[in-house]
Amino acid sequence: MTDTIRYEHPLSERVRHFLRIEYLFARFRDTSAEDNLYAHHHALATLFEIMEAASRAELKLEILQELERQKGLVGQYAQWTEAEQQARLDALQQAMQNLQNVQQKFGQHLRENEWLMAIKQRMLIPGGTSPFDLPSYHFWQQQHPAQRRHDLHQWIQSLLPTFEAIYLLLYILRSNSWSVACHTRSGNYQHNSMAQNIHLLAIDIDTAHAAMPEVSANKYFTHIRFLQTSQQQARGAVLGGDIPFQLLMCSFDPVIRS
Repeated sequence: MTDTIRYEHPLSERVRHFLRIEYLFARFRDTSAEDNLYAHHHALATLFEIMEAASRAELKLEILQELERQKGLVGQYAQWTEAEQQARLDALQQAMQNLQNVQQKFGQHLRENEWLMAIKQRMLIPGGTSPFDLPSYHFWQQQHPAQRRHDLHQWIQSLLPTFEAIYLLLYILRSNSWSVACHTRSGNYQHNSMAQNIHLLAIDIDTAHAAMPEVSANKYFTHIRFLQTSQQQARGAVLGGDIPFQLLMCSFDPVIRS
């Protein structure tokens, strides 16, 4: 049995933004679940990253517009039962309602907390949150893990509707995928007929190849070059030979045209 690794490549700035926010929330979830005080320090730093990554004023409107558009597309899933269509409509409507219920600017409650903002500022300095620099933060770190976890969950609570809406949209995007078995020639692969409604490429490759894809793509042409993984160089050498991989093309639309 072989193991595969998936690399995702967004084809729009909007999807790129969604993927970054999804990644940050996943990191917060995993680090906040730990008991270790340094894991909770990392969770708090991630919370600040989320606050900055999702603070763009247009983001909420973009999400709401796409959720509304998806509601109009539900009827195009001809293979779904009426119950499945209703379940998708309910999920979309709930995500919209939760997001609309958040009246304040994203992360505003964090910005109004002087103690948190002081910690955020000190995190920009290497070692700037050491006990003698921030004794009140040191005191918080000595609290029971359950108390720290409670605080972290309280601070992220009003940010969750944004994440849940993005999570739903990315789920829809990844679900509307078309998979093709491919292989490189001398480490390179080209595709000239990419559909214009593709928003995300996903590449599954056997970990035994120790390869990472470098993707150049637009609506006319897609070029994938596989590079050797390296912990010494930012960019490894191009791998020669034929490398098999699976290419998934994902769309926000129910039908993908090749």
